[in-house]
Amino acid sequence: MSDAFRFETFVDVHSNVFNEYLGSVIAKLSRENGEYRAVRAEIESLYEKYPKVLGVFDTETSAELTEEECTALIKVMELRNKLTDMEISLLRSPPANTPPRTAGS
Repeated sequence: MSDAFRFETFVDVHSNVFNEYLGSVIAKLSRENGEYRAVRAEIESLYEKYPKVLGVFDTETSAELTEEECTALIKVMELRNKLTDMEISLLRSPPANTPPRTAGS
């Protein structure tokens, strides 16, 4: 009987919908938010200046970094966190045409 029944969670069934929605949020931020674009540009600039920093994210092997590269890596992580915070903030905000919620609703 266990072969005939497979329990699927909401996330299992609808994860592609959420991923599409998240992609649209990121596209909207990239298109409409200058601060978001500036942070992404700063990250790209750091990757260009310190290619080994990008390599940290692209490989599963350890990498030797100079002190300057370590500082750049920390900055990139801070900036990536800032991008994530901006994305989460937009995800949490109600759509523009949604009336505000009141107590009891």
